Amino acid sequence: MPSILEDFARGNMLTKPPLDPNSELADTIEFASNLKKELLDRLSGEDKALFEKIINANLEIIELTAVENRIHGYRQGFIMTAETFITWQGL
Repeated sequence: MPSILEDFARGNMLTKPPLDPNSELADTIEFASNLKKELLDRLSGEDKALFEKIINANLEIIELTAVENRIHGYRQGFIMTAETFITWQGL
């Protein structure tokens, strides 16, 4: 069962802003997509299937890494908030 932090990190508890079509990220996504299409056009059969598996595995790695990094960031933020309240109470 996912934790609240994991649900939040995966975006299940908030709405995501739309991708700005004029951003560097949008340009990079389009560039990568064009490269992938070009390579898939050159491949056939088992090579094409293997390449798709590699792409999917890399996407899973990226998603899992992002979730772990967000959870770590939330925990760090909580620790900083707790320290702020502890030191503020001691004034």
